[in-house]
Amino acid sequence: MPALKLAYPYLIVATICSVLMLYYALVGGTSLSGTLFAYQRDFFETGQWWRIVTAHFMHSNVIHFAVNIIGLFLLWMLHAEYTRPFYFAVNILILSLGVSLCIYIWSPSIFWYVGLSGVLHGLFAWGVIIDIYFRRKTGYLLLIGLVIKIIDEQYFSTSQLMSQLIEVKVAVDAHFYGAVLGLILGLVSVYLFPSSIQTSPDKQAV
Repeated sequence: MPALKLAYPYLIVATICSVLMLYYALVGGTSLSGTLFAYQRDFFETGQWWRIVTAHFMHSNVIHFAVNIIGLFLLWMLHAEYTRPFYFAVNILILSLGVSLCIYIWSPSIFWYVGLSGVLHGLFAWGVIIDIYFRRKTGYLLLIGLVIKIIDEQYFSTSQLMSQLIEVKVAVDAHFYGAVLGLILGLVSVYLFPSSIQTSPDKQAV
């Protein structure tokens, strides 16, 4: 398990999600699309640009929130040693903007969106590339698992159970966009900004 001192960037993300979950519970009413922080496709027309970032920290209900916070905790356990706080924040921002813009350009049927899962897929994919960079065999297994999950979501799985639990349709396109962007970020980190990556010696074992 990574050192607790590496947890605070993840805790900041979890705190933002918690604050917006509380906001939705107290102020949001019954419609996520009516809040000020959910992604809405007409954000260009309304000038509410912040939605393309804040949407990823909003959640449809407590189950949706809990699932993503658990995912964030698992990413901390998997890849926190690679994380420098500044670059972690940059990755979060790029993934948030990137996923939202990909939804806007390539998924016109998605009028509104909330949830951290697209960003989490991106962070996972980034970590997988760093695993492979350090020649960790688990990196290849995680990459295969990620590819299988994305293919299953795109072509086979209807995600009906999860949709019922979180009370919204699972935006599998966001998972795909996040994963692709995360892989690109990982390659950019490895080949252009290797100084942005840190690791403990045991992580470098073949």
